[in-house]
Amino acid sequence: MKRFGIVALLTAVLAAPAVRAQQPRPWHQLSPDEQRRAWENYRRYQQLPENKQRSLEERYQRFQAMPPQDRDRLRQNYETYRGFDPGQRQEFGQKYRRWKSGQR
Repeated sequence: MKRFGIVALLTAVLAAPAVRAQQPRPWHQLSPDEQRRAWENYRRYQQLPENKQRSLEERYQRFQAMPPQDRDRLRQNYETYRGFDPGQRQEFGQKYRRWKSGQR
């Protein structure tokens, strides 16, 4: 159940505007759509290999340790990415992979 809490919290934190997301909201305060997304994320999380689950938990802990302005910037970037159409997402992914591999 602890892991479900982490996944639900990740969903709520990343999906909520930066102002609201400073404090996690209890389950009953999530909208039906946010609850549905949290359950879907939890099911996907449960299907991950244990090492991937640990990696996700570690990333979340690093996110929580960030200064608030960095978390806000990350949330804003995530919202921008969510607004991309499929072509923009594909282009972004290609650019990111080139950047990550040092080929810029």
